[in-house]
Amino acid sequence: MVLKRREVDFKRDFEVNFNGSRLFDDKRYVEDIKTLAGDEFPLMEKQEKLIGDGNSAAVNVLKRIVTGLVGYPITPSTPIAEGMAKAYADGFVNVFGERIFYFQPESELGAMAFLEGAASQGGRYADNTSSQGLTYKYKNMYSVAGKRLPVVMTMQTRELNKGGLSIHNGHADLYAARGAGWLQFMSADNQELHYLIPLAFKAIEQRQVMLPAIVAGEGFQKSHSIENINMLSDAFLKYFLGEPNRLFQPDFDHPVLMGTFTDIGVTMPTQMKQDLAILNAKKYVKAAMGVMNALLGTSLDVVEDYYAAESEYVIVCLGAAAGTLKEAVDYYRSKGVSIGLLRPVLFYPVCTEELARGIQNAKVVTVMEKTALANERYLLRDVKHAAYNERTGKSFSPVIASGMYGLGSQDFSIEDCFDVIENMLAQQPRGVFGVGIKGPAILPRVAHQDYREKEVGITFIGVGAEGVKTAQETLAKIIAKAGKYV
Repeated sequence: MVLKRREVDFKRDFEVNFNGSRLFDDKRYVEDIKTLAGDEFPLMEKQEKLIGDGNSAAVNVLKRIVTGLVGYPITPSTPIAEGMAKAYADGFVNVFGERIFYFQPESELGAMAFLEGAASQGGRYADNTSSQGLTYKYKNMYSVAGKRLPVVMTMQTRELNKGGLSIHNGHADLYAARGAGWLQFMSADNQELHYLIPLAFKAIEQRQVMLPAIVAGEGFQKSHSIENINMLSDAFLKYFLGEPNRLFQPDFDHPVLMGTFTDIGVTMPTQMKQDLAILNAKKYVKAAMGVMNALLGTSLDVVEDYYAAESEYVIVCLGAAAGTLKEAVDYYRSKGVSIGLLRPVLFYPVCTEELARGIQNAKVVTVMEKTALANERYLLRDVKHAAYNERTGKSFSPVIASGMYGLGSQDFSIEDCFDVIENMLAQQPRGVFGVGIKGPAILPRVAHQDYREKEVGITFIGVGAEGVKTAQETLAKIIAKAGKYV
């Protein structure tokens, strides 16, 4: 395949098509898209159903919008690499008429280095990883951010190896990437993961941002769980994103020097520019969410507020745990308890103002994190900053407790959620605790005889794990095709 240099006014393209200020006028921007799309506009709102897991949700949208994916497979995100490799082998063409590529080098570090090189040539590129794969890439992640390359790395979260090898769920890998200069999104379910991937590209490709992003899902708990997913249409993706931004395309006639030695007087000003882009990125994410909401009728926001701002008791968490916690919140609200939930969707940069708004009436706030209590608990720190930081213009003084749950896919049940809430309602709430296991720092179990589960659960028991998994997936698909939510 011979690649030809596109004759494009790159500067104008960058200033006009990738100018984030245009996103703030949602109505005008949507009207612009309607004009461009013409008769195809009604197709944007049409979303066909996909019955699949989190990895399928990611592959389905990635292969239609990227120039290519460079990755090294690692559990539980391996099916993303496999899906993209198959699309490449099948000669798949994205919505912009480009045949996509997939490349797998010798390691995760090699994948990040190749991604850095590819993105330096222009185009729209992605990577995928989990756990130790993230830590192996870590060295080059700083370079990708420093060179202001707007790539997206999908991540199915998984515990890091700590004396033993756990392939199961945890947020240690997501937390490990916090300081590398990448935006971080954390989805609650496979539908949200599907939406957040193109949304992340839309936000980070704006010329005022130009930074990489991580879009994460819950490893195994969502990556391998079958759910009903409404797929974004080709028409929507084509006009929402636009063709990949090619700010420059270096070749032998147009050489570019990157990654050179920087002496005193260069490093700090460069870092300041990157920091300002990070600090301002939230408003472009919110603007992109506003456009998607206007086009599709979705309700995306950087922080989900589930009765939090009006409540005296507030739980804060990331990811899929919000689903179980919402059920517990509903149960206690039905009994007259003023309780709500906050869930950051944009984990970094920190959504200080939104968190502050969500805890403005709180007496007790509990921050639940899927990370070790002795580690840096970023979400706890974010909430404390929201409560005490003068940036918000207000100062709050709720009791703030910190809880650990779900490490290594440890079950986080509705009963655990009840225990968390009962601790908040106690005269002297325990400040640091865990749930889901037995031990000296674990909350005691509180019985609720009148609670009834809303879902029907089925337990599969078999000799081989793969046989059980296949049986579960088959039944889930049968139920879903019958019109039920799984």
